[in-house]
Parts: sequence; C-alpha cells; structure tokens
Amino acid sequence: MQYLTQKIKKGDGYYYHRPFYTFVFKMDQINKEECVEVGYIQKPHGLKGEVILVFDSDLEETFDEIDYLFVEVDGGLVPFFIEDEGLRFKTDRSAICRLGFIDSLTKAKELLGCKVYVPEIEVVGTEDPGVASYLIGMRAFDEKFGEIGLISRVDDFSGNFVITVNHPRAEIMIPFSDQVITSIDEEKREIYLSCPNGLIELYLE
Repeated sequence: MQYLTQKIKKGDGYYYHRPFYTFVFKMDQINKEECVEVGYIQKPHGLKGEVILVFDSDLEETFDEIDYLFVEVDGGLVPFFIEDEGLRFKTDRSAICRLGFIDSLTKAKELLGCKVYVPEIEVVGTEDPGVASYLIGMRAFDEKFGEIGLISRVDDFSGNFVITVNHPRAEIMIPFSDQVITSIDEEKREIYLSCPNGLIELYLE
C-alpha cells in the first residue's frame, strides 16, 4: 500500500504533506498508545472517494462530535480531517464518511480494511460509565500472562459484555463479568483479570 501522505520530521512534530496541502500534528498528539481503536474502513462508497466506516454502537456520539481521525497505514497513524458534513450515519454502527483529499475510488480503495483511531480524550462518555467509554483504552493484565494489551472494543451481546484486547500477536476477545475482574486501578487506567483457563492460549496458538 502506498502512503497517502508524506511524513516529514521537523522540529518536535511531523508534517503530513501532499503536493496540495500540509498540516501538522505534534508527536504527542499521534502517540498510538494515547489513541483508541474505534473501528475500520469497510469498503468504498460510490466513485468520489467516500468510504463506509464501521464502529461500535457506543461510539456514535463520538463520531458525531469529532472533525478528524487517524487511519492506520503500514503500522503508523495518518491523520485525516472529515470534510464538512462529511459523515452520514447509515446505522448506529456505520456511516458514510468523506475524508479530506480522498476524492476518488482509487484513493478510497487504498484505505480498505484499515483500522481507525481517535485520541482517547475525544471519546464521548456514555450514560453508563461502566461500559465502552470507561473500558476502552485501559491496559489489561491477566494473572497468568501479565500485561496482554489495551482494550480496543467493547461489544454488548444482549447484556453480556465482551472486551477485545489488542495483544501484539492477536486480538483477544474476553467475556467480561464480575468473575473475570480481579481489580481496577482507575488512576493508572489499568484493569486486572483472571481469564478462563485456556482462553488466551487459544488466541496465541
């Protein structure tokens, strides 16, 4: 995949440049550890560069508020601004999105399947702080494996919550219940779990 922008180091920041635009994000603003994976680009929509963005239903309000997002390209986060009135919700889990300077089907296809991130501080809280907005971005630890990664997603299956943890080797889905939670350190944004025997091994085999 070719980069859609050129990443140029300058001073304490990076410039993202194409022949017809330049904008800057400071290094600490694009620190992946301070961002939350919120969805992915499913497919192009039409011929003018629009894409279908898929995300967790708890994040609809977040997407309604933000005017930019980060797309993961070749392991790095590339910023894109959302065009004015460039987000049209199809369902509570998907939207048609028009990103700045993605103006053709060819360019949209380059983003197919790419993960989408926003800064953790941009995630809008839900009415129940015990679910998605509260958990996403927390660092998860298992009593046997130690640190296993950041929580990137929370799904609600008829009241049964399942968290997705981004381990370096795989995405691990863990049923979330009082029996699994050992403790939570809210200040450090860390959660300690006692996962069912064999669950993590299943994903890491």
